Amino acid sequence: MREAADWYVCLNEAPANGPERDAWSQWLRSGPLHAAAWDKVDAVGRRFAGLREQDEPLAVAAGLRQAARPGRRRSLRTLAGLLAAGAAGWMGWRQPAVQDQLFAWQAELRTGVGEIRDTRLSDGSRLWMNTASAADFAVDAAWRRLTLHQGEIMVQTAQDAERPFVVDTRHGSLRALGTLFLVRRQPASVHLAVLEGAVEVRLAGTGDRRVVAHGEQVDFSREHYEDVAALDAAQAAWRTGRLTVDDMPLADFLAQLSRYRHGHLAAHPDVAGLRVMGSYPVPDTDAALTLLSEVLPVRVHRSVPWWVTVEPR
Repeated sequence: MREAADWYVCLNEAPANGPERDAWSQWLRSGPLHAAAWDKVDAVGRRFAGLREQDEPLAVAAGLRQAARPGRRRSLRTLAGLLAAGAAGWMGWRQPAVQDQLFAWQAELRTGVGEIRDTRLSDGSRLWMNTASAADFAVDAAWRRLTLHQGEIMVQTAQDAERPFVVDTRHGSLRALGTLFLVRRQPASVHLAVLEGAVEVRLAGTGDRRVVAHGEQVDFSREHYEDVAALDAAQAAWRTGRLTVDDMPLADFLAQLSRYRHGHLAAHPDVAGLRVMGSYPVPDTDAALTLLSEVLPVRVHRSVPWWVTVEPR
């Protein structure tokens, strides 16, 4: 569905007789699931046709307009996100998880699975994006706002006395107080780790504010803070392409490593509790698994290339 949605965007922007159509035809014939996915995408695409011309569009159309920025490509990306969310996705787009995925797919700043990016924002701030992350950045006369839709980022803010730097998430906003900090979206919360300076957190549900200082980390949801803990500096190693752990259960380690690759990756129950330590490369997860098999009594079993289990040796 994701690939079919991408092709939908491509064909709507490409010339009718361009090479893109030949490439799409090859993709369509290359697997039975491709044709089935395309049929669903095409059917929902026709359903959306003409929504913009309606005087009083359906609620989903109003949502599309709110989600999509001006421009044909932006609108098509939003539609592609709805299609790729599944057959019911376009009807239930107001659900928080669906909204987050839609905004992630149309975000200006994105990384793919296994990709780590280091970039400069328009205000001079430095942004690192971890695997499968998505964000948007906007600057006006009063604020610098980075909205994190998905994944994990690290920000080193540039000085600007007139415009505070804020990271917005569904669970709350984080105002930088001259700082280097890490933010990670989790299924039901947000993780904040402050490496330099301080960050003021404001919960979306209650408005409760709390300042997290240098050397501290905390998880929070819309209405609740967890206890502030001492910073685990190793969690920031991903920006250099490493996953660094100290005495982590193998099952948890593989869950972290799986974020950097497609498919299934898990531990056999007999070895799930083995303790892992060291630094492992995340751009090449196969190399990390090979290294793991050299330091632990395990072997890497590949049923198929995308289904991997770490088993007793």
